[in-house]
Amino acid sequence: MYKSFGYDEEKHDFRIERHQIGDFGLHLSLIRSFSWGNNFPVESPFFPGKPFPYHYYFDLLVGLLEKAGLRIDIAFNGISILSFTLLLFLIYKLPQLIFRKSKLLGALSVILFVFHSNFTFIDFFKEKGLSLSAFRDFWLLPDYIHKGPFDGSIISIFFTLNVYLNQRHLIMAFAISLAIIYFLLSKLIKAQKISHKTLILLGLVLGILSRVHTLTFFSTTIILFLLFILFKRSRFLLSLFLPAAVIFFFHARDIIGQDISHAFFNPGFLSQKPLSLVNFIFFWVMNLGIAIILIPWGFFLSGKKQKLVFLSVFSLFLIGNIFQLSFLIDHNHSLFNLFLIFANFYIAYFLLTLIRRYKNFVGGTIFILVVLLLTMSGAIDLMAVKNDFQFRLNDAPSNKLMQWIKTNTKKNDIFLAKQEILDPVTLSGRKNYLGHSYYLSVMGYNYSERQNLVKLFYEAKNLETISRMHKENIAYIAVPAKPIIDFNYNVNFVYLDKYLQRVYEDGKVIVYKL
Repeated sequence: MYKSFGYDEEKHDFRIERHQIGDFGLHLSLIRSFSWGNNFPVESPFFPGKPFPYHYYFDLLVGLLEKAGLRIDIAFNGISILSFTLLLFLIYKLPQLIFRKSKLLGALSVILFVFHSNFTFIDFFKEKGLSLSAFRDFWLLPDYIHKGPFDGSIISIFFTLNVYLNQRHLIMAFAISLAIIYFLLSKLIKAQKISHKTLILLGLVLGILSRVHTLTFFSTTIILFLLFILFKRSRFLLSLFLPAAVIFFFHARDIIGQDISHAFFNPGFLSQKPLSLVNFIFFWVMNLGIAIILIPWGFFLSGKKQKLVFLSVFSLFLIGNIFQLSFLIDHNHSLFNLFLIFANFYIAYFLLTLIRRYKNFVGGTIFILVVLLLTMSGAIDLMAVKNDFQFRLNDAPSNKLMQWIKTNTKKNDIFLAKQEILDPVTLSGRKNYLGHSYYLSVMGYNYSERQNLVKLFYEAKNLETISRMHKENIAYIAVPAKPIIDFNYNVNFVYLDKYLQRVYEDGKVIVYKL
C-alpha cells in the first residue's frame, strides 16, 4: 500500500505511483474536501452545485481522520491495510465454510486471489525466452505487459492487483460484502434460524455499503437474493432488503439525477467489437487463463449446496456480460472481481480434490504444474507493482499556491481554474467550477453547458458576465500567467485587472477575486 502512495513529511510531497495518479487525483481531492474544506452537503469538488452520485464514505473516513490530525497517507493506507487484511481473512475462511475446514483450501484461495490467472505469461516468455536472463527480466519488469482497455490489449488490467491499489474503497467494500455473505451463508448452509433484528441490522450495513461502493452493493444484493431463494428462505428477504432500500433511496435519487442516457444493454464487456461469439470467448480465455477450464471442473466436483452458492455468484458474470450498470462499461469490472473471488474457491477445491485423490508423485507434479500455470501471470504483474516509479507532487506549504488557497480562502469557496488531474485547487480542499473531464464523465455529469459558460467567463468583456459568475457562486478565477498548450481561452487580462482584484500571483498563475 505504501509503495503506491506515501507522503514525505519533511518536503511536504505526495508520492504516487504512476498507475495510481488518475484515480488518486479524484480520491485525494475528495479527502481534502472533508479535511481542509467544508463539503457538506457533499458535492463533487470538480462539479459543485449538483447532486453527488458517487460513493464517498471511504474518502469521508480518511478525510475525517486527517482533519483529526492523522497524516493523510497513514489514514489512507491504514484503512486500506485493515480492509485488505479483513478481505484476505474472509477469502481464507469462506471456502472452508462453503466446502470443508481445510487450511490448504483457504491458503490456495488467498494465493489464487493475489496471483490471478490469465495468459500474460505466454507473451512474457515469447518476448524474453526461456533462459536465466528471463528471471532477471521478470524481477526488474518495469510495467504491466497488458493494460487493456487503455493500451488496446485484450487482457485487462482490471483483473490485476492494480485495481485494488487504485480503488482502495473497493477493498473496503469487498471486505464488508464478504463479511455479510459469510455470516448469512453460515446460517443458510446449516439451516439455522436468523432473527429479524439481525437481518435488519445487516440490511442497514448493506445500505451503507452503497455509499462505499455502489456496484458492490448491487452485486451483494443480487447474491444474497439468490442465496435466500435457492436455499428456500425467501420469507426473510423483506427484513434484510427493506432497511437497505431505505438507505439506498437517497443515493439512488442522486444517481438518477445524472445523465443515464448510456445503453443499458451492452453485451460483451470489454470484448473486441463488433461483438461475436469468437471474440467473446477469446476475451475470457485470455483473461482467465486455464481458470476458464478449472472453474467449471470445480463446480461439477462440488456438492449440491456448493453448486447453489456458485449459481448465486455466477449471476454476476452473466449480468456483467449483458448490461452496462454504470456510466462507463469499464465499471462493470467490480462484478467480475467479486465473482472471481468466489470462482477461485472452486478452483482451490479442484486442486484439493486432486492432491487428496492422487497421493503420489504424478499427482503432486500435476498439482504443482497447475498452480504454476494459474499464478505465473499474477507473479509477473506483481513485479510491475514492485518496480513502478513514483511521481512526486508538492503539497502545501511546499506548493505556494495551495498554501495560499488553504490559508486565505473560505473552506467552501469555488474557483474557476484550469482542468487538471492533480488539481491544486481541489487538493487544497476547495472546489473547481469545472474540474477535469475524466472525473465528470465517470460520474455521469452532463457538463456541456458549463463548458460554454467557462469559455464565456474566462473571456469576460462586460459586467453582465461578472454578475453571472457571482450567480454561479464563483469566488476566484485562476488564470495561467503565461500561454500554455492545454488552456485554450483568450483571457482578457486588461478587463479582469480593471474590474477584479489580483490577490495572488507566482509567475505561473494569477488569481483574481470576484
